[in-house]
Amino acid sequence: MLADLSRHLLAAGQIVLGLPLLEQAAAREGSALRDVRIAINHLCRGEARARASGETTFAEFAERVLSGKLAEQYPDHVKAIRTADKYEQRLGHVLDVLGPVPLVRFTLDHADHAMSRLPVHLEPGSRRNIAIVIHRLLALAAYPARIIAHNPLPRGWIPKIENNKAKGYLYPDEDQRLMRSQLVPLCFRIYYGFLTREGMRADEAGTLEWSDVDLDRGAVVLDENKTDDPRAWALSPDVVRALRAYRELWPDNRRVFVGPKCDPLPGCHGAERFREHLQRAGVDRPELFETTESRLNIRLHDTRATFITIKLANGRTETWISDRTGHKSSGQIHHYKRAARKIAELGLGDIAPLDEAIPELRGKGGSVGGGQPASAGAGMGSASAEASASGAPPGQTAPPDDVPAPATADAGAFTGGSLGPRWATPEEDSATRQSEPIEIIDISAADASAPEMSSRNNSARANRRDLVLCQGFQGGVTTDRPPSEAMDPTGAQPQSPGPVDLAPAGPSPRGAVIASLAETLTRAVALGDEEAAWVVHEAIRPIRSCLPPLSMNPAQGSLERQRTGRGRENRCDGDEGRRARATGQAKENPM
Repeated sequence: MLADLSRHLLAAGQIVLGLPLLEQAAAREGSALRDVRIAINHLCRGEARARASGETTFAEFAERVLSGKLAEQYPDHVKAIRTADKYEQRLGHVLDVLGPVPLVRFTLDHADHAMSRLPVHLEPGSRRNIAIVIHRLLALAAYPARIIAHNPLPRGWIPKIENNKAKGYLYPDEDQRLMRSQLVPLCFRIYYGFLTREGMRADEAGTLEWSDVDLDRGAVVLDENKTDDPRAWALSPDVVRALRAYRELWPDNRRVFVGPKCDPLPGCHGAERFREHLQRAGVDRPELFETTESRLNIRLHDTRATFITIKLANGRTETWISDRTGHKSSGQIHHYKRAARKIAELGLGDIAPLDEAIPELRGKGGSVGGGQPASAGAGMGSASAEASASGAPPGQTAPPDDVPAPATADAGAFTGGSLGPRWATPEEDSATRQSEPIEIIDISAADASAPEMSSRNNSARANRRDLVLCQGFQGGVTTDRPPSEAMDPTGAQPQSPGPVDLAPAGPSPRGAVIASLAETLTRAVALGDEEAAWVVHEAIRPIRSCLPPLSMNPAQGSLERQRTGRGRENRCDGDEGRRARATGQAKENPM
């Protein structure tokens, strides 16, 4: 092998520069030897040359960043990387190409060449993440490190991906099937159950320590997270009981969730292991395990989607959810509402309490905050009874101060929850929809024959009565004005005719009816009920059309009839009378 490398260097005229590389090749094995051979090939093709003293290569600068040395040197501009293993895994795909390249001679062609050599099986999201790491390292090399004058990668170089593929989530019964399956190690089951009940990111839960959890009060503090926005909230009581019982089994662990060999979770292959554990537990819904052009198979991150979807379907508010997930806007949570409506319509209920769903922890967690632990094998009926007594949505108990309370967990005994939280309002019970009392105002003919009574006096008299609209007006426009307030119509409510204004010239039974309707109209106007006033006004119109022109003075009314030549008879004489009346009334007595 060394002879072949030497012949290549001689043929390319690079034997002087290649001697140090040949010495390294003789002393290295495995991946280190492969890197030396790649460097010799680059040198033979003229793609590399000996770097000047002090030139920093891409690989050397990446090591400075991942080790935290650059953050120590520039603490105001560079944050230390908490999960360096992820970045190392992504850089592993491109370091054989980009590693030996000095930053001062790094060009766009080098980056494009590295991206073209990525494995074909990588998803678009993975390719994008690799490109983001390359771009970020070069940006740091420009500032604050100032190794290069500017970033050689232009804006828009990072590939864009469409994020419109359907994603999976677990149904409550599937989660319970996973929790009770002893074919899955307990350390993984409580980890998955915690994620689906509290909404943490998988990495956040993996770095959680017992010092971050207050098992006496049932609270958790998450100071370090992806968005650098510290969060703290009250854990669900069933989760607290489960964690308390779990810690008694392994009291010496510093972290809350670790693997069977005390390795940190989720690890490098958390998604694949999660799908394997689901299949072991008997969860076989096809859409969870298939990846197509329009759908992604379920990932460990989708436990977070499960939490949001199930809690929305059971009536939790966006504020309650974002306190736990750390979402910054309502739009981020809005994407889950369609799936939440499906869960609510199917009546699948809430997720079972964690301490009851895992058989090894059942009944061992004690009480939380003075409460009693959920009894083993309790059915959902008792929880539904408590929820109905306290006004909580079906399928969950009433939470004090918006703190989740445990629902009981009998396998498969879930009840449907009300559709939450904003897009539906519970219908009123039929017993609460009672017709309001009706008062019939009896207006005698004597009232109609008293033209000296003013409209304001009639309005005041009507205001002294607790008038409620009859059944024909039920469901109309309501008002919050007290009945005792006598208020004149506003500019938006012009003065309507009073009872005297609408009274006929002489007392009659028909006039008494009109007077009664007129007083009801006055009362509706005083209360501001426009719809009721309109209905009464329309009821008066046909009666009034068959009467003589209205006037406050009977004698004046008689003269008016003589002047117009129209009496009561020719006002009710069929189509011709109605047409004449329409023409004459528009000129003489408009409404």
